[in-house]
Amino acid sequence: MNSRIIALCLACCLSTLSTAQERGAGQEVVRAYTANQNAHAHNDYNHPLPFHEAYAHRFASIEVDVVLDGDELYVAHEAAGIDRERTFERLYLRPLLEQIALNGGTPYPGGGELQLLVDLKSDADTTLRRLERALAPVRHHFDPHGNPAAVRVVISGNVPPPGRFDDYDPLFFFDGNPRMRYTREQDARVPLHSISMRQFTAWNGLGRLPERERRAITALVDSLHRAGKKVRFWGNPDTKTLWQAFIKMGVDYLNTDHPAELANFLERRERQRRAPAGEEYIPRTPSYRGDGISRKPRNVILLISDGAGLAHLWAAATANGGALNVTRFKNAGFLITTPADDYNTDSAAAGTAIATGKKTRNRYIGVDADGASLVNLPEALSACGVTCGIITNDNLTGATPASFYAHRPERDMSDSIARDLLASPLALAVGGKPRAFERGALEREARQAGFRLVDGVAGLEGTPAGERAICFDGDEPARGRRLIEEAFDACVRRLAVAGKGFFLMVEGAKIDAGGHANDLTRCVDEYLSFDRVVGKALQFADTHGETLVIVTSDHETGGLSLVDGDYATGELLGDFATSDHTGLPVPLLAYGPGATAFRGFMQNSDLFDQIVRCLGGK
Repeated sequence: MNSRIIALCLACCLSTLSTAQERGAGQEVVRAYTANQNAHAHNDYNHPLPFHEAYAHRFASIEVDVVLDGDELYVAHEAAGIDRERTFERLYLRPLLEQIALNGGTPYPGGGELQLLVDLKSDADTTLRRLERALAPVRHHFDPHGNPAAVRVVISGNVPPPGRFDDYDPLFFFDGNPRMRYTREQDARVPLHSISMRQFTAWNGLGRLPERERRAITALVDSLHRAGKKVRFWGNPDTKTLWQAFIKMGVDYLNTDHPAELANFLERRERQRRAPAGEEYIPRTPSYRGDGISRKPRNVILLISDGAGLAHLWAAATANGGALNVTRFKNAGFLITTPADDYNTDSAAAGTAIATGKKTRNRYIGVDADGASLVNLPEALSACGVTCGIITNDNLTGATPASFYAHRPERDMSDSIARDLLASPLALAVGGKPRAFERGALEREARQAGFRLVDGVAGLEGTPAGERAICFDGDEPARGRRLIEEAFDACVRRLAVAGKGFFLMVEGAKIDAGGHANDLTRCVDEYLSFDRVVGKALQFADTHGETLVIVTSDHETGGLSLVDGDYATGELLGDFATSDHTGLPVPLLAYGPGATAFRGFMQNSDLFDQIVRCLGGK
């Protein structure tokens, strides 16, 4: 540890503050960080819109450098930089008072604290006397002793000696120095300690803060917190990595010269962060007895995690202690998802490529790029005597499930897609109820086509296994509803009873919704539900044998990257590049007989032929 760190830590120990107990590595302070509560705009006056930029992002603390020249307070870092148009009154005091008036007496609409850190660059006494006179006519707005909504003024820079604090208006507070000893009365005027980060480290804000330096900073922060003081470091790099590290160490105000970037980080962080949810489970350990053998399987279970890329998978793994059922697979690769007409695919084109073996245009369902109908897996496999079914926690006319039975040039043709379901050879379809089936005519046609209409998964148990069934479970299973988990066991039992081998497609549709919303918690929770179904499929494969389990996605949604995480707690922080689909390849995993055919990079359209070959087709 360098001498500066030693000196600062020693001074802290000698002061009235006690040394902190070290927290565990990576342990985060448990509280929310928001732009209003935790951001400090450093050198705010250097921006094109001084005060307004930081204020627009609801920063809790805004810094202004002032220099007294003659009888005027100018906003400048030094006397040589004075611009006569840039006065404290014009750039800060007047616009702040205007906002307070608009807000009915509070700094921010709806409440929220505001601290004005006035960094004195000229003589402390004369500058403070002039600042007293500037605030005197509007003193009520800056006096927290008489106004709970007051803007707190903290004096920094050329701070007067603690023995002179009482010489100045009680509305003034003072920036503290951890190496300085204060009396009880003086300490009451010190709400904040601003410290140069360079006293501790030369870290550039990338990678990891050196451990000894992290411990020293954490010890200081903890000791100041125990004394009831807030902490700000200045002279730090502006990086997401540093902001996240400071959050973990409990630093109260994140110092920035880029207020818009920090505000965006903090505001997005709450949606792109997943706190531990207590849902951890132990993944199944497969037997691997028949994994990868060259014998053809009797059954194929294809599980599609809609919108999930490798980052979604690993986010869920992190939340579950570093392991999932999908991480037990030994045969792995990637699917290339490019459609016929673009770089990024939608679920319609991707689902069609998987279900038919042909690339097509976005928005097309079960037809080629010219609009001609394509043979899908249930049609091809049923001709070989294989019993086929689909389960989704989407509406049954959603793009992915529809790709396994419909033939339409537009994914929004939901009524026509619903009618295609009745012409399908599917023995079983489970999902949300399409609106088209709310009208009696289509229900009558379904029965004429040989389908038993079942209300709810529980109703399947009372339906003869030899009957074809369409099971509706809600209009569209809501967030948090684990339909695919509830339906899986009953569905495989139903399909297996025919004894001719079966094909089952299971879609975890809601991961995609989390990606579109840039909601990391939803992505993780829905993937964990999907993974529990994967565990059920592995259990079935081990118990019954002759079953190939394939796990993949139709595409990636959100451009998710993982910024930080903790396997021990399940805490996660992510970042999304978009609210739409990306062209990233998606994971491909296989277990059971024939699994070695699903390794390396493959086109999504290759799955069709591989599955047909596995089940004994041409």
